[in-house]
Amino acid sequence: MKDARTSAAESDGRTARWALHRERRRAELLDVARHLIHERGPDVTMEEIATASGTSKSIIYRYFADKAHLQRALGLHILSAMQKRLTEEVRGLAAAGDSTTPVSAQEHLRAMISTYVDTAQRSPHVYAFVTRPSDGLNHFLESATRLASAALPRDHPAPVLWASGAVGFVERAVDRWMRDPDASRPSADDLSDHLVTWLMKGMQ
Repeated sequence: MKDARTSAAESDGRTARWALHRERRRAELLDVARHLIHERGPDVTMEEIATASGTSKSIIYRYFADKAHLQRALGLHILSAMQKRLTEEVRGLAAAGDSTTPVSAQEHLRAMISTYVDTAQRSPHVYAFVTRPSDGLNHFLESATRLASAALPRDHPAPVLWASGAVGFVERAVDRWMRDPDASRPSADDLSDHLVTWLMKGMQ
């Protein structure tokens, strides 16, 4: 007969496998939702996402309580991808520069803003979905604020306050830039340069 420890270990193993399965399935559903929103726009329904996922709407609701929950999860998913890309870019800057000189706040800020602008430009529909006014947007901006404050020099006064204002400024500027049909609007690179210049002046 199995002893208690063996049974407990098997139970723990099943629990871990089930948790891993749920996490993978959740990631798959988020990926389907992102692609569907990219193609059709931010007004896709949970039923459309379920159909594209080859499952039922009731299954979707097992992973996401409602569309607001999906928005928040997708925002975090995108922010995580942005953070990974940002980390890679900062490492590239450090490798290309002098090993004794750390990446400057301006270089870090430029990498962060260009990543944000590029993400918005690549998928306007997903950007519009994630940045709709909601608790999901608030959570996304709060996470972005923590990311921005971490890039500031250690002696910067009130880094969280500055980062909160900077993130709000960038979000509103990029939102207007995305909606502006004027052909004379700046390119993505020029927009990133402008935002960095304006924000750096605020640090002086």
